Amino acid sequence: MASTVLVACSVPREESTAPQRPADFPSAIYADPDPQSSLYQLDSASSIVRIKVLRGGAMAKFGHDHIVASRDLQGYLLLGDDNSCRADFYAPLNQLIVDDPVLRNQAKLVTSPSEKDIAGTKTNMLISLQAVEFPFVQLQSLDCAGAMDGQPVATSIGLHGVFQEQQLTMTVTQPDADGIIISGSFAILQTDFGIEPFSVFNGLLKVEDRLEISYQLVARRQ
Repeated sequence: MASTVLVACSVPREESTAPQRPADFPSAIYADPDPQSSLYQLDSASSIVRIKVLRGGAMAKFGHDHIVASRDLQGYLLLGDDNSCRADFYAPLNQLIVDDPVLRNQAKLVTSPSEKDIAGTKTNMLISLQAVEFPFVQLQSLDCAGAMDGQPVATSIGLHGVFQEQQLTMTVTQPDADGIIISGSFAILQTDFGIEPFSVFNGLLKVEDRLEISYQLVARRQ
């Protein structure tokens, strides 16, 4: 779950529909899991990813910082009796929420983009991400067992047709026998995924390359 958000705004364009899940999503693994494993499914209604996108350049005061969020996380977590762990998550880019007022307030962002600004920002974001061709952000870990003990977890993050490996440190809690909460934060560079951060006026007003991401994911035993 990461994206490019433009501080400059334009007239919104119609968004294209997207497939229900990534073509390479390993559905068969979760449709028929090992009986000795415990299968958890993400609870989208209780999960959220927040992405802080900051303005930069000499003319930064004329732009806006943004909060982009996903409340449509999908996917599964499979825990084996042998302490194995696998996770596959994804989120559709066209469902990203730009500048929800409550989230902006929580992030203590000081500018006030108009509704037109926000609509244009989302439109430009999806164009920059080539969301029609690459409609999902994905995260996969083939060995996430260390997360239970607070150890870094090797993950593969997919965005804009590029997959990057990253070690993520997260907090995992089990409030009850049937639920797991996964939370943490990390950062990515847009250029690592082949995305050119938006800029105008020869870079005097631009989006910073670094995206700050925080998340809280809730998974329920199936």
